[in-house]
Amino acid sequence: MASLLGGWLAKSPVRQKFRQWSEAWLRSRLPRTRSATLNQRRIFILPTRNGLYFLVMAVVLFLGGLNYGNSLILLTSVLLVSLFLVSILHTYVNLSGLTLAAGRTQPTFAGQEAAFGVRLSSGGREHESLQLSWPGAAPQRFDLVDAVNRDISLLLPVSRRGLCRPPRLKVQSCYPLGLLRVWSWVELDTLCLVYPKPEEASYPLREAQSGERGERLQHEGNDDFDGLRRYQLGDNPRRIAWKSYAREGRLYSKVFASYCADEHWLEWEAYSGLAQEQRLSRLCYWVLQLDQQQHRFGLRLPGIEFAPDSGGQHRQRCLKALGLYGLDLEHDDTPASTPAAELSS
Repeated sequence: MASLLGGWLAKSPVRQKFRQWSEAWLRSRLPRTRSATLNQRRIFILPTRNGLYFLVMAVVLFLGGLNYGNSLILLTSVLLVSLFLVSILHTYVNLSGLTLAAGRTQPTFAGQEAAFGVRLSSGGREHESLQLSWPGAAPQRFDLVDAVNRDISLLLPVSRRGLCRPPRLKVQSCYPLGLLRVWSWVELDTLCLVYPKPEEASYPLREAQSGERGERLQHEGNDDFDGLRRYQLGDNPRRIAWKSYAREGRLYSKVFASYCADEHWLEWEAYSGLAQEQRLSRLCYWVLQLDQQQHRFGLRLPGIEFAPDSGGQHRQRCLKALGLYGLDLEHDDTPASTPAAELSS
């Protein structure tokens, strides 16, 4: 019964309306920015569960002191309340003045974790026991004590290719006594490029016609005679040099060679019939393989062509084209909580 009630509440129109209203309110109060300094407008503070127990205990002591006319108990309750009030100030100050700025991000592949860089800057005071987390993720704890600035990296799982815009980042702290929790939401204007998930597959490489520049000799071919070698068990009898055997009495096998292109082409049409994402994943796999083998390769997509080349820049250029292929990069209306927003950099 409880599970059914919880499921109904999660899908109830009232809850959805409240979520939409709170999202709009947060967007108007805490807009997306490259850098945000936490101040009174951005910081929220409420008692923790232990803080509520602490207040209940202070009230019970106060009522007991009044009932029994015990001034020592009354003094203890007043001391506890004073400690709670002072804790409000110290908890708020621990977060106030902290600046969070978007840092560098590293491209990643779909199905992995994207690393978003965040720079923490001190507001002229120490900030201890800070907890940063994405919605639904476990918080990571940091301190900003001895340094003015600190660069950290926060991981976020991504499931789709494209440009990933992270959701709002939650920064909170319960320092120093754990009686109150102070928190804020920061929506950093940063993006991470997500490549397609590589999918291993056999791929027909386009070979240049014989006689073109850039060809290399491939042994064990079938085109031109390339010499003789000692016969090995299992060689094709048709390739045995019988004339040499008649002259020297030793068995030799004929070796033929053919020319193959030193430059490869990765063609979009090579995977015709497959879905778009499957094509991109297989092309991504072969970009990585050919780059690892230090081959020159080109990439052909509908409306996009990269001439054969090699090196890290060529690899990144091809991977970026695969990651952004077919995405609408002119509109920025995707919610920030989308795992991989189709947005422009």
